[in-house]
Amino acid sequence: MAVQSLRAFTHTETDKMTWVMVGKNDQKTLKALKGRFNFHDIDLEDAAPPIQSPKLAVRDGYIFMILQFPIFNRQNRIISTAEVDFFIMDNLLVTVDTSKLIPLQELYENFRRTKGGVVKDNITADDVPHLIYLILDTMLSSVFPMIRHISNDVDSIESQVFTNLGKDLIRELLRVKTNIVNIRKSMQGHKTVIRKLIEVSQERFPGIRRFEEYFDKLVDSTKDIWDNLQLQKETIEALHETNTSLADFKMNEIIKILTIFSCIIFPLTLIATLFSMRAAGMPLVDSAYGFWGILGLMAACTVLMVAFFRHKKWL
Repeated sequence: MAVQSLRAFTHTETDKMTWVMVGKNDQKTLKALKGRFNFHDIDLEDAAPPIQSPKLAVRDGYIFMILQFPIFNRQNRIISTAEVDFFIMDNLLVTVDTSKLIPLQELYENFRRTKGGVVKDNITADDVPHLIYLILDTMLSSVFPMIRHISNDVDSIESQVFTNLGKDLIRELLRVKTNIVNIRKSMQGHKTVIRKLIEVSQERFPGIRRFEEYFDKLVDSTKDIWDNLQLQKETIEALHETNTSLADFKMNEIIKILTIFSCIIFPLTLIATLFSMRAAGMPLVDSAYGFWGILGLMAACTVLMVAFFRHKKWL
């Protein structure tokens, strides 16, 4: 086995195949790939920024595939989307991973260290189809811990939604909702692309055998991931609606109390304003007990207003 570092990319060779790992997608690196492998300009443009939608294209001599995978940032706990580009030939695989996805990088290092003898589920990377299966299976397996993490976050939000109507809960709810959307965006094209990969690989490369046997498992994994994400999406949307309804109810209660308080204060303010004019002939103003009489009048108005609100069941 030979391992050679070539600036932006490295390649590892075995007796049957070569895996080229590309860590950049700038114009200089893409130009080097063009010169070395003569990839189509359209595919190299798709490999350049920004992130492209999942796709699979059949070219003269190779298959070009784009897949997206979620990546979790432990600092801000946000899940974003990363792109991996595949150039698939009969005995050569080129992967462009500018996000340095940890599962993929670890698999490549294991492939390099074991001279292609990477073993998972009794499968060794002794040819391109097996290697692609191991890559996709590894990347899909890395999604399940994220789903479990989101599920724990959803359970935590559900336990707080009736007791904690604060900014922190809303912020957490929106964070989890965004993470679910980002994973769904990453995974929505996998099943279609993998199924198409099975079809075109059998037609394009007759020497690649048993593709469907391995990749059917990947299709099932994408379905399991999507079903879990769909359930979490419905749950978090229900919790969001519940939180919004509770917040609206709480706000309505506050507005109702303030409105009732204003309705009680208004006649008292009116009475105080009228008696403050001290016009000639105004009752109670010149009386020795006028102050207490005015207070009694205000108290009577307050009692009547509270009784009226209770009668209407507004209190």
